[in-house]
Amino acid sequence: MKIKKTLLLTMTVIVLLAACSTKQDAVQQLPNKIPVTIQILDKGGKYSKFFVHIAAKGYQTKEIAYVPKDKTMIVTKKQFTLNLYTGITYTFQVSPTTYDTIDEYLTAKKSSGSTNEGENLPISKIQFTPSLKNNKFTISIE
Repeated sequence: MKIKKTLLLTMTVIVLLAACSTKQDAVQQLPNKIPVTIQILDKGGKYSKFFVHIAAKGYQTKEIAYVPKDKTMIVTKKQFTLNLYTGITYTFQVSPTTYDTIDEYLTAKKSSGSTNEGENLPISKIQFTPSLKNNKFTISIE
């Protein structure tokens, strides 16, 4: 009988705690997203398309957990803007590419098991932590 009362009390506390927290509370605990301008500096001037891989490590506080994220894209502009979380360190790897879209890249990789020689080798790698005062950077390709 005593075990049932303890279990009932524990379940009541858990339900009360869950009811008191809302999804909005968790969203408000995430760092802010800000627009970050990324410029690719092609010193030789011979590239027009770039394979960009962005990775962010996860982190955890007492209240929230930020899951590691990866994003891959092909850009044709030498300057573009992304919305990134402040205070999270991102790793950018940039290399020139011959592919026009990420779908074309993935199709070639799937059909041959790999991409063209040197296609996925990073030419430039940089780590960047966005903040309100630090919202733009340049990646140099040589």
